[in-house]
Amino acid sequence: MFTYAVDIMGGDLGPRVALKACKRFLRFRRDVNLIVTTTAEFEADVRSAFSSRKNSVRILVCNNAISMADKPAQMLRSGLTSTMAAALSEVAEGRAQGMVSAGNTGALLVLGRHILGMIPGIDRPALATLLPTRREPLLMLDLGANLSASPEQLVQFAALGVGWHESQHETPARLGLLNVGRESAKGTDAVRCAAGYLETAMPDRYQGFYEGDDIYKGEIDVLVTDGFAGNITLKASEGLSEWLQELIYKEFRQHWFMRWFAWLWLPAVRNIEKRISPARHGGALLLGLKGIVVKTHGKSDARAFRYALKYLHRTSASFDLERLAGCVAKTQQSVGLCIDE
Repeated sequence: MFTYAVDIMGGDLGPRVALKACKRFLRFRRDVNLIVTTTAEFEADVRSAFSSRKNSVRILVCNNAISMADKPAQMLRSGLTSTMAAALSEVAEGRAQGMVSAGNTGALLVLGRHILGMIPGIDRPALATLLPTRREPLLMLDLGANLSASPEQLVQFAALGVGWHESQHETPARLGLLNVGRESAKGTDAVRCAAGYLETAMPDRYQGFYEGDDIYKGEIDVLVTDGFAGNITLKASEGLSEWLQELIYKEFRQHWFMRWFAWLWLPAVRNIEKRISPARHGGALLLGLKGIVVKTHGKSDARAFRYALKYLHRTSASFDLERLAGCVAKTQQSVGLCIDE
């Protein structure tokens, strides 16, 4: 059996969205139990929602919930009695294999570091997710946890990405740095400096700079950037994906004769939607913590939240923290030697 903690109080659309997602997720997952963290205000709603699956759900009623407006700096004072902290504590104490939240990203970072701790050699967590490409999915990080990053932090993100990929696959990771050009003289000082470290420390993995239009070609396995560029890239891609889906359906449906052949084109359109829909890729791992933490969009609807739960389930089934830490330590050792020189 798998057990996951769910903070239902985060997110812009309220807890009922997360409740709906949890109910549907459990309907098709008899091998999963949930620990749902909520406040007294919504306790009755939670108990009613899971009345038919009482044995599969444990409810934790907490003193407060963290809002999107709360400042991360206040979390160690006011956030330790929150629903988010309770869900993280379930992971830290081994009662849950992972947790998911749509709440305040800054708060999740601060509380995650405080409650779960960091993998040795990593200073700050990074948000990472798998993006669809022409070939195999690409792990991209950081997607917004750290708006700026030093060369050393970019190298740490690279170690996390390479470590994650190689803990999941037998083949060495192909690593790239996101930049405004492929030439060695282009980019910020931090990116150019990080590239120098990686060229020396990871010559068999590091493939060089990659531009925005290279992301979906499937040429590499891991792409590293700071959270500012990563978040903009991710959200621009999601916006484009949503518009393309609308455009495809509109073009097919506005002509009456196309409706007669819907049985021909609709399966193909749905297959495309499965690959590029942001809702289906709505979960991001907070890599670097000593535990599995999935962050989904604050604006996630029930569908996107359910896919975040599915992402957590897939990840926990194959996630090996010790192997990841070992890969990170090995990578960091070679990078450390390079930096010391």
